[in-house]
Amino acid sequence: MRYSFKVWIFTVVVSPLLLFLILGLINSAKWNEILGSWPIISIMMIYGLVLSIPAMFIFWMIQHKLISSFTSNNTKLILSIYSFISVWITFYIFDKGFFERGVQQKLWVVIYSLTIVIGVWFFELTKSEKKYIQ
Repeated sequence: MRYSFKVWIFTVVVSPLLLFLILGLINSAKWNEILGSWPIISIMMIYGLVLSIPAMFIFWMIQHKLISSFTSNNTKLILSIYSFISVWITFYIFDKGFFERGVQQKLWVVIYSLTIVIGVWFFELTKSEKKYIQ
């Protein structure tokens, strides 16, 4: 459960920060404009935390089933594929038109997808996770 929680929090915190940084650079925003966006970034983090609960519960269930049967790398590979797809599905469910609105809207999904996959591989999935789920 700790591993899933770390990946979840990492994604919820880092994705909005990266998104604002990249969009700020694309739109030639000044640093004080980007840094002054904390209220919006905070709302994005809370919104992302709530909307990702179902996907992260499934993530934890997949991890729970795979960790006892597969190596850490194989488990992470499967979790990466699931995570990438789940982000796209979540965005589609909550905003069916996101794909037609342009590059910046697609950038949101790409950043969230890549961030969760980075989180999957960044945090260590140890055999000690087994003792918490058996």
